[in-house]
Amino acid sequence: MLGVNNLATYILGALVIILLPGPNSLYVLSVAARKGIRTGYRAAAGVFVGDLTLISLTSLGAASLLKANPAVFAVVKFGGAAYLLWIGFGMLRAARQLWRERRVEADPAAEAAPEAVERPFRRALVISLLNPKAILFLLSLVTPSKTGFYPRGGWAGRAIVN
Repeated sequence: MLGVNNLATYILGALVIILLPGPNSLYVLSVAARKGIRTGYRAAAGVFVGDLTLISLTSLGAASLLKANPAVFAVVKFGGAAYLLWIGFGMLRAARQLWRERRVEADPAAEAAPEAVERPFRRALVISLLNPKAILFLLSLVTPSKTGFYPRGGWAGRAIVN
């Protein structure tokens, strides 16, 4: 069945990983809270496409390449961490700006500043593709069982076909 030995175990493991809050879920929640549910759905679609891309690349052997070449893995890992730090820094700047605006009384005659254009699908896609949690999950769970790294199976090998 599409490479899965024990579907229940695989679904349970995937659910636990998905439900643990990571950068993807935090971004989707913050976008939905700030911009509304439609924008949140667009961000969730970006996460879905990003995770689907990661899973597809893993199935095609890209995770084995990352595991075999530590330099490439380090570039992906540190690039993802740097991007997540950049997003966190941007969120802190936005919170500071909001705090400053609340301290100053609103001037009814002042024009509202135009909001920065936010592209939730694209940003969520990039967050998902550079998400260290997803990359490490795919490297640790999918790659060992597909490459025979665990010849006798182990829990990962029992969940996914060798």
